[in-house]
Amino acid sequence: MPVGAGRARGFTLMEVMIALMIFGLLAAMLQQVASGYMSNYRRIESQTMASWIAQNRLTEMRLQDQMPATGQSDDELEFGGHEWEVETDVSNTEDSAIRRVEITLYRVQPNHGNPVQQLVFTGFLGQRNR
Repeated sequence: MPVGAGRARGFTLMEVMIALMIFGLLAAMLQQVASGYMSNYRRIESQTMASWIAQNRLTEMRLQDQMPATGQSDDELEFGGHEWEVETDVSNTEDSAIRRVEITLYRVQPNHGNPVQQLVFTGFLGQRNR
């Protein structure tokens, strides 16, 4: 029998270490991509919900029988399983039959931190002719 013929074949320690290093780098990159994806998903979800809230608020104001009074108001509501703060600012325009409405939405953080601004939505309301 030739010398070394009965010796088991396998990976050397260096080959195993290089393979582990490559696997570790790939796992770290995959984790970063997944984290970025989840962060973008949460941001888009919050902005979409904020947009729906603002559009609903403006539609409610349009359905009222009279023009809303000028001034600011603050409100809190729950929507989509989250707490929201809504600031509404109604102001006059150059045309007395049109009001400018600016709605700013903040999502309240679950850990009771400062609310985070998600959206500033601007719309206009016109006086209905009867």
